[in-house]
Amino acid sequence: MNSTNHIPRRPAGVRLKAAKEFLGYVDTDKQFRELARAAGVELPTNNTHKLYLPSEIRKIRRHRFADIIAATLPSLPPVMPARITKGGTGKTTFVGNVGAATAHMGYRVLLIEGDAQGSLSEQMGYDIDRDDLIHLGHLLENVRAGRPSRIRDAVVPIYDDGMLDLIPGDITMADEGWLLTAVGRESLFVRLMQEEADFFSQYDLVIVDCAPGTTMLAGPIMTAAPLVTAIVMPEPQSVRALKGLKSNLKELNASVRAHQPIGMHIIVNGFNAPFKPHVDNLEKLARDYGPYLNNTIVRSYVGFKREMDPDDVSTAMPLFEREPLSPGARDIVAVASSLLTLYGVRLRSGPMPKPKQATDDDLAAVPA
Repeated sequence: MNSTNHIPRRPAGVRLKAAKEFLGYVDTDKQFRELARAAGVELPTNNTHKLYLPSEIRKIRRHRFADIIAATLPSLPPVMPARITKGGTGKTTFVGNVGAATAHMGYRVLLIEGDAQGSLSEQMGYDIDRDDLIHLGHLLENVRAGRPSRIRDAVVPIYDDGMLDLIPGDITMADEGWLLTAVGRESLFVRLMQEEADFFSQYDLVIVDCAPGTTMLAGPIMTAAPLVTAIVMPEPQSVRALKGLKSNLKELNASVRAHQPIGMHIIVNGFNAPFKPHVDNLEKLARDYGPYLNNTIVRSYVGFKREMDPDDVSTAMPLFEREPLSPGARDIVAVASSLLTLYGVRLRSGPMPKPKQATDDDLAAVPA
C-alpha cells in the first residue's frame, strides 16, 4: 500500500440518533440497541452514550438487510465522477464530505484523486509531497502497456476497517502526453476495473474527483459511469460551465457510449439565500436544468473553510467529521443519501481488506 507514514484514523463515530437515520430505522432506541447487539456490535454496559463507527453501522446494515444483500449484484461497484469544467465550485470539498458521510452510513468507499492539484488527497490528511506516490495516471498507463496496474500499491487507507480508502494524486498527473497516442484511451478506466475486479469488488462505491477544465483523464473516468455529477455554484461563470460539460458528454455519448448514454446530475453548492444573485442564478438553473437538479441544495457554511490547516496537512479532515451536527454536514447527509439511490449503491459482500499493521516508523510519524 502507498501508505508509508500514514495510519488510517478511527473517526469519532455518530450518536444513536444519526445511526438510526443512516439506516432508516424508525423503531425505539431500545430495539435499535438490540439490533446492534444481534449484529455483533459491542455496546457499553452502563448508560453512557455510544458512538457508532462506520464499520459498526455496516455490521448493523448487513444484519438488518441480509436477505437483500444476498441478492445477485454486479461484480463491480458503481462509479460516481464529480466533474465541472470550472474550478472554485467547491467540488473537491463536496466529494470528500460525501465520501466521509457515505462511509459513516456503512458503505465501503474508494475515493480517487483525478486532479493534479491533489486537493482531495490533502483534504483527507495525506501529504502528497513524496516520491513514492502512485496515482491514477500511473495505473491507466500500466493498463495501456499491458503491465500489472499496481493498484494495491497506490491505495492509502483513510479510515480503519477498510471503510474509506484513497488513491491519491499529485502534479505529475498533469503529464498526459502518453494518452495522446493511447489506442482506445476512453476505455482505460473500464479496463482497469475489469482487470482488477477482485480489488474493486471490496467497495460499494467509487467516487472520482475529476479535474476542472479540459483534461484527457476525465474522458476514461466518465466513460465508466452511468451518470456524471456536476457541482455548481449559483454564479454566472459556474452556470455557464455546464454548457461545456454537456458538450463533453454529448461527444462521449456519440463516440463511445451510444449504446448507453452517460447522464448528468447537478448539485447546487455554496448557496447563500440572502445573496440575490444566488437566488437569480438558482432560478435560472431551475429553468434550464430542472430535470437534472438534486432536490437538496448545499448551503454556504463557513465550517467548510476550516477543514485544513495550510501549515499542517496531516490534521485535515472533512467537515462531516469535524462538525457532524452543523448545517453544512446535514446538507451533505441529505445529498449523500440521494446519491446512494441515484447511483444504485448496494452493500456488497466482498471480503474486508486486511487492516494495516502499523510499523515502528509509522508510529514515530504520528504527532504526539
